[in-house]
Amino acid sequence: MAIDNSPGFDLVDRALRRLGAAEGAPEAHGSLCGLVCMLGTRAQPMWVAGMSTTDSATGTPDESVGVLNEIATVTCAALSEGDMAFALLLPPDDRPLAFRTEALADWCAGFMHGLAEAAAVRATGETLNGEVTREIMSDLAEIARVTPGEDETDLEAEAAYTELVEFVRVSVQLVFDELYDVRQGLAAAGVH
Repeated sequence: MAIDNSPGFDLVDRALRRLGAAEGAPEAHGSLCGLVCMLGTRAQPMWVAGMSTTDSATGTPDESVGVLNEIATVTCAALSEGDMAFALLLPPDDRPLAFRTEALADWCAGFMHGLAEAAAVRATGETLNGEVTREIMSDLAEIARVTPGEDETDLEAEAAYTELVEFVRVSVQLVFDELYDVRQGLAAAGVH
């Protein structure tokens, strides 16, 4: 599933590999979204810098950094708009279901990591204790462990996957909305 007007899954995945990132596109995008929920647009430079392990002496491929900046900009805007524009960066539907399911699990793990990283860096961990956020984090932890059922038909498994993706998408938008006051407080305090 791609975000409209943004680099696609394969392009982002290749950019991350060229930059030496430890994460693939799903986990990296999940991490970005977790950071954005807490930090808003201030998350973008932090995330892009964190995705590159390339030694600055050898140079970072500008094109790859540009791809990451583009996906980060589009993601921040989509979450801010809150009008169903946000989508998870996951493999296209023509990929095997097992691969897509694993990517969704990685996305959820990345999201939880991004939220925790932002909370730790900004000493705002208590903000994750809101009822909605706490419940969503619990649900995403379960999804991060999901595997396709072997006794399901292809249609049942596809339907379950589609429902999980939509659940995660809506849940992330809810977390973003719930943390609005946190983002505003950090902005007012001049936290970058």
